[in-house]
This record gives sequence, C-alpha cells and structure tokens, in this order.
Amino acid sequence: MLQTGASFAGYHLEGVLGQGGMGTVYLAKHPRLPRSVALKVLNREFSAAHELQRRFEREADVVAQLDHPGIVGIFDRGTDDGYLWIAMQFVRGTDAATWDASAYPADVTARLIGETASALDYANQHGVLHRDVKPGNILIADPEHGREIRAVLTDFGIARVTTANTQLTATGTFTATLAYASPEQLSGEVVDHRSDQYSLACTLFAMYAGHPPYTATNPGQVVAGHLSHPVPRLTAIRPDLPPAIDAVIARAMAKHRDERFSSSTEFASAVCHALDGGPVAAPHPVASSTRAANSSSEGLAQQPRADGAYYAQPVGHAEGYVQQPWHAPAHQGHAVGGHVPQSWPDPRFGPAVRARPQQGLPPGAVPSRVSATIAGIGAMVIGAVLLGFAVLAAVLTNQANRDGLDTEGNTLAIGLLGAGAAVALISGTLIMQGRTTGRVLTTILATPVVLYGVGATVAATVEGVYWGTAAGLLGALTGIGIVGCALSPSTGRWIRYRKALRANRW
Repeated sequence: MLQTGASFAGYHLEGVLGQGGMGTVYLAKHPRLPRSVALKVLNREFSAAHELQRRFEREADVVAQLDHPGIVGIFDRGTDDGYLWIAMQFVRGTDAATWDASAYPADVTARLIGETASALDYANQHGVLHRDVKPGNILIADPEHGREIRAVLTDFGIARVTTANTQLTATGTFTATLAYASPEQLSGEVVDHRSDQYSLACTLFAMYAGHPPYTATNPGQVVAGHLSHPVPRLTAIRPDLPPAIDAVIARAMAKHRDERFSSSTEFASAVCHALDGGPVAAPHPVASSTRAANSSSEGLAQQPRADGAYYAQPVGHAEGYVQQPWHAPAHQGHAVGGHVPQSWPDPRFGPAVRARPQQGLPPGAVPSRVSATIAGIGAMVIGAVLLGFAVLAAVLTNQANRDGLDTEGNTLAIGLLGAGAAVALISGTLIMQGRTTGRVLTTILATPVVLYGVGATVAATVEGVYWGTAAGLLGALTGIGIVGCALSPSTGRWIRYRKALRANRW
C-alpha cells in the first residue's frame, strides 16, 4: 500500500478512499490541474498477472469511449514502479450498498435506478455490456450547487465490448458477484443487455429491502435461486410499497431473458409507473410449457411459499425453510471516488463463497451429479485395470530378468501403463468435481476402450472364441457408457454449476 502524502505517477496522494483485496483507491491531486481525482491502483502482485492486467487496462479503454453523466469518467492510465493505475473522476458521496434508501421517499431510489438504467442503455448502444451491476458499483453523489443526489455507474472491470472477437476472462471463468448475477451468466450462456437489466432489478430489490433477492449462507442456494426459484415479493418485506412493484421486478428478473423488458430504461420507467399506482404490462410468454418441462428435466425444482418468497436454509421438515439474514459489510473510507475496490473481491460473499456446498439442500437445488459420478467411476476403473497390468508387467519383467531373459522395451510399456493409469484416476476425480478437464480426459480415455472392445469382439468372433467375444462386447459397451455419461447434458449442468461456485470463491 502506498503512503498518504507521497507522490505517485505525478499525482500527490491525499488519502485513501477505499481498499480491497486487489488494490486501493486513493484521493489524489492532479499534477497539472486544480482538481482531485480518484486514483485506482492495482497491487503489485496482481499487476504482474496477465489476465488481471488485461481486465484493468480494458476498464480504462472501455469507459474512455463513453461520455455520459451517469458513468464515471476516466482521465488517464499507466504503470509506475510495477503498479498499474487508473485516474478517474472523483465522486464525493457513498455507494448504493451503504446508502440508506429507507431514509428517502421510494421515488428517490427509483430515480437513482433510472439514472443507472440510462447509463446502462447508453453503454449498450455503444456496444458495451457492464456485466457486474450491483449496489457497490453504483455511486451516490452528494447534492451540490442545487443539484439533487445522483447515481453514477462505475467499475467496468469485467465489461465486454459486444463487437469484440475475444473474451477478457478465461474460458469458463465467471467473475460477476453471485447475488446479482443473471441466470444466463450462471449457466455460461452468451449474455446481452438484458443480463444487466436483471442485475439492476436485483440491485433495486436490495436497495429497497436491505438484502439481495436470494440470500443464503451457501452459494449453491443462491445459484439455485437465480436459476429456478420464484422471484421473492418485495412487498412482503416492504408492505408500504404498492403491489405493482412486485410484477415489475418479477418481469425484469424473469428466468428467460425474452420475457424481460426491452431495455433497462423501460424497466426503470415501469418502476416509477408502479410507484405512481399505474398498471404494469405483463411480459410476453416464451414457450412457458416447454421451459417448465426443461426445468423439470434438469432437476431444478421450485420452492414457492404462500407469500412468494424464497426461503433458503432447510430445517428438516416439509414446510421448512428459514430465511438467513443479510448484513451489509462495514465499508472503509466512503467518501468514494470512481470505484470502491470492495468489489474485487466483494467481502459481502467472502466467507460464504469459500464454503463447500452443504448437504441437505432443497430438492432439485443442485443439478444432478449422477452422470458425472458414473463417468468418473468408469474412468477410475480403467485406471485401476491399467495399474493392475502395470504391476503385473513389472512382476513378470522382474522374474524374466532373474531368469536371464531379454526384457528390452518392457520398461517403456510399464511406464506407459502407469502413466495411463494415473491420467485415468485423475480424470475420474476431476469430472466428479465438476471440472471440464476431467470431462475431456475421461472422453479421450474411454474412446480407445470402445475401439479396442469393438476390435476384440470382431476378432474373437472370427476366431470362434466366444468368451472373447463376450469380453470384447462388454468392454465396448462399458466405454460407450462412460463416453455417454461424460458428454451428457446432465454432466454439463453439473460442471457449469461447480464452475459458478468456484469462480466466486475469491
């Protein structure tokens, strides 16, 4: 951490605005102009990481193309003494995660969401998706010069240019905050502007209710909530709000993005209309029965309650789910500017996302791992067989050496058998853990088993060795079963689910 009062990259550091796991935001005096800036500095150990460096630099590149009063401005960027830094607009105030919405009329929160929606639609019109909309990334600027408080969107660190040919994050990596992530983000699908709308609706809910829509001590339950559970009724927590607000949020948080509003601004307008007591237009249904069947087949059961809320923690009886309270973290130095680095990582999900998925989740909350387990066990059986052959070959080779026989080439064969056994055992373990690498290796290993089984079946049949035919057929069918389980949609869902959890275990 740099010292306050020191000079860095030509800027004079006046204080710390916020600090997170990956860096610090300083209040700094511009070296040539009479103004203060928010200087975002990435820690040196992270500055050397190529992927994080690309994300950090892309944030400056992306935001520098945008000129909107609701988007924090970028002034400059560079590297100094091994640190990456970005100089950005200093916004005096707080953020939506710590701003007390209950102290203001409901329409003030709606107006701030509307300003954020306008910024998101502007960015989308310029080919930029934010992909990490949440309260911590919406700054609430203090009123000044007769101007009311206003919202300013920040932290485009994982934003993506929709016309880009490359993805900034590594394949399969998910970096958005779990509590505000859309179903398509969690499922690894291609996202568009409606994903940001979903996250904005979650943010609105959190600002009004004091906690995100889906709260739990276990990340698997949060994922299940986004993917399959009904949208909680905000009015169950805030009965002072009109019932129409529930329909607006439910539409913006529809599981299928085609049922959401066409834009974030349309969503924000519907919120204001609902608060004024007006009716809310229903979404256009998109193959609801088909999706319901698909949801059932994927084992994503819904757990509605009479009040429409999702209760997260099972207590062991048919009625029972008790809601886990959510507590906002204590923020440091929230005269914030530009970006509050609590979002990298967000401490709000620090302990929870590091926990292993708990047993005893509501039925269907976690995708089935049966196919992945069968494929993994099959791969381990292959590994055990190869290891057995390797041990047998080693014993026979040792005996042959004692008898003075030529054993040239045996060592290589034993090594190959041992290596194959190790790879098979590792791949079986990985696929059961929900790793794509395990899925690929298991498929590659089982394919030769299928080919060998077919070849052995044909050869044994031609020679009239029918026990050999049976053994070859058994081997071929076993290999086909392993490949089928490894490549099954069920295994794919299990892997995507596990990836979503791992990606959020900062």
